[in-house]
Amino acid sequence: MKQPSIMSRPVALIAVVLAVILTGRAVDATVASTCKEAAASDVRVSLQLCLSQLSNQRGTADADAWGLAKVASLAGVNNAALAADDVKTLLAGNPSLPMKPALAKCAAAYSQAGFAFAEASDEINQRSYATGKKKLEEALAQAQQCNAAFGIHGVTLPQPLAQHTVDSIQIAIIAEAITSLIK
Repeated sequence: MKQPSIMSRPVALIAVVLAVILTGRAVDATVASTCKEAAASDVRVSLQLCLSQLSNQRGTADADAWGLAKVASLAGVNNAALAADDVKTLLAGNPSLPMKPALAKCAAAYSQAGFAFAEASDEINQRSYATGKKKLEEALAQAQQCNAAFGIHGVTLPQPLAQHTVDSIQIAIIAEAITSLIK
């Protein structure tokens, strides 16, 4: 019986390493191609945010549009929770009198946005895409209400709440655009 040569082991190792690298690129290509399609289908989609949000989430490695729509919706749940935490922190810091009602509106809005994102994920999971998209529109509207509350009360939306608001709006748009790609 002939022993494998020493040269065949490095060749096999190189083949395995290349396969792993190429598989990783294929995974990134799935997220990238879906985000690019979503951006092409809806001009409001931020390609950069889509890529960053979906690439960093668990479950995107082999996900199709259906899976990525669910992941995007769940990213919205997480972002809404972060925004709600920011509101609690700001309220605990003794905000100015005009800021208090704006923060109270945001607290309610982000509570509702979180539920709407979660319900969207559930509806998409059940392949009820039209209902899922309606829930994403609700989440978008709630994030916009937080933004508007600060304008109504004549105060500036503070950071990091301002960034969470932008991200929530964008995540809702991204999730809806990806849901529209599902065949």
